[in-house]
Amino acid sequence: MNFDVPSVMLWLRVTARISAVFLAGAFTSPALWLLWPSAFTQWMAATRHRFTLFFALSHTFHLAGVAALASLMPVQFFSKKGLLVQIPGGLGYVLIYYLAWMAFQRRRDPELRDTKMQTTGLYILWVVFTLAFTAGMWRNALIYAPLATMMLLALAVRIFARFTAAARQSSAAA
Repeated sequence: MNFDVPSVMLWLRVTARISAVFLAGAFTSPALWLLWPSAFTQWMAATRHRFTLFFALSHTFHLAGVAALASLMPVQFFSKKGLLVQIPGGLGYVLIYYLAWMAFQRRRDPELRDTKMQTTGLYILWVVFTLAFTAGMWRNALIYAPLATMMLLALAVRIFARFTAAARQSSAAA
């Protein structure tokens, strides 16, 4: 790979898209198992921590691209406008690595339940990726529309699973 701005920007786009696929897997796997019980969806739900770890790994490669871009464009990167992106982006990475750390904890203890912070973190990252892909549709709809659709479908699956589980509980109680 060439170490120039267009190559680094391509690297950033590719790693962000790969990360989105892993995030969608981590985000939807428990809901998919509730809606469509099968060996595959049970495996996804049981090993969703792997999706989280692969998401963190992929986004670590993305972070390397961000560092490369900072070295190529230090004036723009360290400007006031650049800092407005870096601060929330840095907090996003703290959240990603928290989720990865919790995924490692789950590997040691598979019975460990997700915390509210993990669920909230997944939703925050889902929002960030969905907004980025939705905004990207103005630049290139052929690339960003499927990604935005994937993220919106991931949310729809989670919502539908929640309502389905609530309906099952109320019918079982009656």
